[in-house]
Amino acid sequence: MLHDLPLPKRINVDQIVEHSFKDYHTKGFDYLCLQRSPEETVKLYFFDGDISKLPEVVAPHNHRYDFETYVAAGLSENAWFTRSAIRPEHQGQIFNWFEYRTPLNGGDGFTFAGEEELFEAKRGRFGMGDSYFMHAEDLHTIRIVQNETLLMLVQFEDIVPLDKPTWTYCKGNAPSLDGLYAKFTADEVISRLRKFEERTGLLFKTAGARDAA
Repeated sequence: MLHDLPLPKRINVDQIVEHSFKDYHTKGFDYLCLQRSPEETVKLYFFDGDISKLPEVVAPHNHRYDFETYVAAGLSENAWFTRSAIRPEHQGQIFNWFEYRTPLNGGDGFTFAGEEELFEAKRGRFGMGDSYFMHAEDLHTIRIVQNETLLMLVQFEDIVPLDKPTWTYCKGNAPSLDGLYAKFTADEVISRLRKFEERTGLLFKTAGARDAA
């Protein structure tokens, strides 16, 4: 149920502006950081792109942390991948393997590391009120099934240290980072929060940016 979403009891618009980005990893996928700490970070993802032109939002990848994803509105899919070297009886597809160091932490983006055979181990479809847990080492990607889908993610403490890369797998070249990670204004953040409220019926208590007037 949506009333079980672990939203912060109070949010600060100025802090959200500081830690949030438009076009996060891909065009049309916007990210608001509602709360940030080393132990737990709460994020909202808004997708307003053309789903007919984007079968998967991001390439298969792992993470630096465990996390849980909640679908606050709309419909999405999560696909889990396994490296075929671990399960040699399965025939997968060859991907280019890249080490990834995020520019948001001072990294230099993607570095080619070789080729890897992956197969899709399972795929699940999740609607409003559904959730699923991911381990840092899990390889996955997501597909947005309905426009204006809203996802909430609770990110736990880092397992992979910042000086170590995560992995991304692509059928061709690494994704371009050009034009990504633009910043929001306070008014744009407030507009996004209002959109979340309209779609879910859940209300935020806000502070900062003239108390979200």
